Parts: sequence; structure tokens; C-alpha cells
Amino acid sequence: MQIKTRKQGNSLTLIVPKEFNIAPGQRVVPKLRANGIFYRFVDDKDDFFDFSTDVLKSLVAQGLTGNELVSEFNRQKHAISASLSTLANDYDVITLSRKELKKKIGL
Repeated sequence: MQIKTRKQGNSLTLIVPKEFNIAPGQRVVPKLRANGIFYRFVDDKDDFFDFSTDVLKSLVAQGLTGNELVSEFNRQKHAISASLSTLANDYDVITLSRKELKKKIGL
């Protein structure tokens, strides 16, 4: 079985054959390999991009509490999202460990 890519905006899409029985909305992580692309299903427990605990630990260690803690947490959470978007746009192919990613986004 072969399928073709299709242009959708600035991206390409792949049609997944019905026979694969993949539910709509299933999240996957693409991995570029030498001989193609591998898609790994994302487990709902996968928190690779969730830095909430790291941010909170850092802010508590700085002595922040109450509304100040909430405000700074929201500011940093927004900054992380913006940094991740910038990274995604700046690199066609990038492989980072969680530690490297945290360093790139300033954690």
C-alpha cells in the first residue's frame, strides 16, 4: 500500500488508511529517520512538554506565594509556549533531550 502527501496550507498531510483503525484526534509524535518517518502514539500520561512542576518548584524556591506566584507562573507558562513555537519554526529537524529543551527555553 502506498499513499501520497497532500499540501494543506504550509504543511503536508498524510492520509492514514481506514484499515489502521486509528481514532480521530489520536496524538502522535513524528520521528524523522534515515529511511522515512516513524509516528509514535502519544500516551495521555506523556508529559514531555509539561513543565508546570518545574516552573512551580523554581518559583516556590524563589519565595513567591499567593497572587504573585500565580501571576509569575502564568507569565512563565506563556513564555514557554512562545519559546516552543519559536523553536518549532526555527528548526526543520531538531532532536533534543528534555534537559536540552529545558535549557533552550530558559528553565
